[in-house]
Amino acid sequence: VVAAGSLREVAGLFLRLGITAFGGPAAHIVMMRDEVVERRHWLSDEEFLDLLAATNLIPGPNSTELAIHLGYKRAGTAGLLVAGSCFILPACLIVSGLSWGYVRYGSTPQFNWLMYGGGPAIIAIVGQALWKLGNNAIKGPLA
Repeated sequence: VVAAGSLREVAGLFLRLGITAFGGPAAHIVMMRDEVVERRHWLSDEEFLDLLAATNLIPGPNSTELAIHLGYKRAGTAGLLVAGSCFILPACLIVSGLSWGYVRYGSTPQFNWLMYGGGPAIIAIVGQALWKLGNNAIKGPLA
C-alpha cells in the first residue's frame, strides 16, 4: 500500500523537474540525483548508480526511464505512472508552445534570441552535469 503523501511527493518532485530540467538527460540525471540522494535521502548513492546503470541497458531516453524507475521505487506502480507523467508532460507542453511560436513568429528577429540565445547556457549546464555525475561515479584514481 502506497501512502498518499508519497504520491504527492513524487508528483511534486517530478513535475518540478519536468518544468525546470534543461540540458538533456545528463543534466536531468544530476538533478534527480541531487534530489533523491542528497536532499530527500530516498536512495543511497550506490542504489542510484545501480538504477542509472539499469536504465542504460534499456533503449530509450535515460532520464525519463530513471524518473519512472525512481517513482516506482518510492511509490510503487502508481508512483511509476505519476513520476513518468509529471516528468514528461511539462516538456511536451513547453515544446508544443515553442513550436507554435516558431511557426507563428520564427521569421522575426525578436524570436531568434529565444531560439538560439540559450545555446551557451545549455552547454554549460550539460558540462556541469557531466562533471558532477562523473565525480560521483568514479570511486578511485584513474590509472
